[in-house]
Amino acid sequence: MLPTKGSHPEMNVLYIGGFILKQLHECKRGRMTITQLMKIGAKELSVSVDHIILALDWLYIISAIGYDRQEVFINEAA
Repeated sequence: MLPTKGSHPEMNVLYIGGFILKQLHECKRGRMTITQLMKIGAKELSVSVDHIILALDWLYIISAIGYDRQEVFINEAA
């Protein structure tokens, strides 16, 4: 879901991905569970869980985030 003409910018993977990175950066530990991210995203962005998962997948594919079977974190190596 890359941005296209006529689409809502808040519902594209770039915007949601930026929101996720911001949440992780502002978190004291720098780590959050996927469930925490989904709850925050659904509440603050009013997007579906599917959109959040798509953004998490995209961030993982481009190595912006890592996942250790419990929590998501910003990948410092990227």
